[in-house]
Amino acid sequence: MPRRNPKGNDSSRGWKGRLGRKAKGTLYITRFDKPEERKGEIKSGDLIKVLVQSVNRRGEGEGIYMGRPVVIVGAADPGITVTAKVRKVSGGRIIAEMVKND
Repeated sequence: MPRRNPKGNDSSRGWKGRLGRKAKGTLYITRFDKPEERKGEIKSGDLIKVLVQSVNRRGEGEGIYMGRPVVIVGAADPGITVTAKVRKVSGGRIIAEMVKND
């Protein structure tokens, strides 16, 4: 014998679709609702200003520009801001070459 719903409500009324019972307004963010964090596209040849946060084992500087990790060839001092020319953008990573210290 099937169990009765203790509240007396129809059990099919609580179904919320494929997102499940917790689906409410902005609980699940679809790919169309994500905030636009990268407004402009970065291309090779662009000049960017990056704060060098650390140095990798090759001696290249590492930083973050517009939410993307950047490897800066020729920048070896952490804590300085450099102007770098973008060499390559692959995946989510930017490889750049230092032009001058700021």
